[in-house]
Amino acid sequence: MGVNWTGVAAALLVALVIGGAGGAAGRHYLNSKVASPPPLPGVTAVRAQPIPTVGVGTVVPPTVLPDHVLLQVPFTTQAPLNNWAQHQESCEAANLTMVYLYWSKSQDTVIDPRTADGYIRTIDGWKSQPDLNATMMGQLAEQHWGFTWRLLPNDPHVIAEQLAAGRPLLAEVRTHGLGNTHYPGYSSHYEQTGWSVPHFVLIIGYDSTGVWLNDSGISAGRGYHITYAQLTHAIADLGEHHPALDNGNTLLLIAPQVQPKIKPGML
Repeated sequence: MGVNWTGVAAALLVALVIGGAGGAAGRHYLNSKVASPPPLPGVTAVRAQPIPTVGVGTVVPPTVLPDHVLLQVPFTTQAPLNNWAQHQESCEAANLTMVYLYWSKSQDTVIDPRTADGYIRTIDGWKSQPDLNATMMGQLAEQHWGFTWRLLPNDPHVIAEQLAAGRPLLAEVRTHGLGNTHYPGYSSHYEQTGWSVPHFVLIIGYDSTGVWLNDSGISAGRGYHITYAQLTHAIADLGEHHPALDNGNTLLLIAPQVQPKIKPGML
């Protein structure tokens, strides 16, 4: 899929209006072309398990993890109505929308654009600042949905444990560090400030070489694969250029928590 240069030009105009400070906070100058991806091939059947309580009843991950897992997570871009100028800072909202609808057992492969836009606008209204770090994202989900969140090490085995339990993971990265050539300016402005910006992606699968992502920042962002090394680079790239957003080499888990069983007479 080629870059929509009309959309890029409009995004750059927004950049000029915002001013030179845009590089400090980061602006999502992203592809404005909306596509309707086909269903992902190779989706695995996994029972999504909420985060277990500590102690008795804790769900123990399987001793032998599957070679690969690919979850069917509903996808949306962060500008589902092709209104990119209004959603340059909506990647957090788009990712939370995908996470929320996944745990709500949505059967959508691609979220209805108007439904997605409604969720994204609501969640954008909850944000305290344009760019959030992973901790802020977790707190937002806890405050408004009662979800539990944890920061986990960015490690292939940890990723496998969580995905095998049906729990997608969020990664905060710098866009062009992901290595996806569909990002505008990838070949001519690789990782330059104002082109490569803070961003969240959702890890929906893994295999022996890397992970599959749902990336709301580009229309070709559903279910593409990158290596573990590329993921680690994109996370480190964010920390180097935007230290205020840095959570270290970590991933974010947001999910419901198993409610503890209360025996009769305990209340």
